[in-house]
Amino acid sequence: MSADFSKEPKAKSHPSTSLRAGKLTADLGGPVRVILAAFGIFLASQFIAVLLIGIGLNFAGVQQNIDQSAAAQFFYILLAEGVAIGSIYWLLKRRGLTLSAIGLGQKLAWRDFKWAAAGFLAFYGLAVAVTVLLTIFIPSFDADQAQDVGFNYLSTPLDQIIALVALVALPSIGEEILMRGYLYSGLRLRMTFFPAMIITSLLFGAAHLTTGVKGALWAAGVSTFILSVVLVYLRERTGALYAPIMVHGFNNLVAFLVHFHS
Repeated sequence: MSADFSKEPKAKSHPSTSLRAGKLTADLGGPVRVILAAFGIFLASQFIAVLLIGIGLNFAGVQQNIDQSAAAQFFYILLAEGVAIGSIYWLLKRRGLTLSAIGLGQKLAWRDFKWAAAGFLAFYGLAVAVTVLLTIFIPSFDADQAQDVGFNYLSTPLDQIIALVALVALPSIGEEILMRGYLYSGLRLRMTFFPAMIITSLLFGAAHLTTGVKGALWAAGVSTFILSVVLVYLRERTGALYAPIMVHGFNNLVAFLVHFHS
């Protein structure tokens, strides 16, 4: 069955049939091009956000680093996710595609909430099981390795609120549009589910290895790899990004509460 992302999905079509490899009627490019584009968007969004925030701080006469201000970190994340989303939208328009090409073409439905709840439970079940096995077979594996999420200067209730939005809501939307939306959809149009899922999840896990306070954060890499496997399945099964965004947001909320309020 061919995949047609150039039009909005028909109301009666089963959502699980919206992603299939084979004859292309919508094309985001070959696997190498899609991977390089996703990687480039990720790096460019970080660079542009840092540059703009730095210029803004200098213009305002504020002599401090981005990580010393909750407001500066919020706008950094907002800009980075905004640039990434805008870049993907621009790529879609260049190819004459709509947002349905990345899983945003259908309306939010009740089934998305049900799949999100199931995905959330599945992720935590898998994460606990894998962590237990790793600690048994790899004694040096540190499941409690410290993670640097920023926002180390939360002195007011407003700082808490903007940190919550920046760490829970914004990455859930931006990262899903980039990873399970653009990257996975592009790979899935050229290959079968399993290799597209593995590539997407490996890249997503690798991107989180650098968040460790001391060296690579392997616990986060493993956890985000498992999370991506679940999110990719939800993207495939529902044909949309809504359930992955919700599960991603729920996970970030739990991590936020544990990190700042445990």
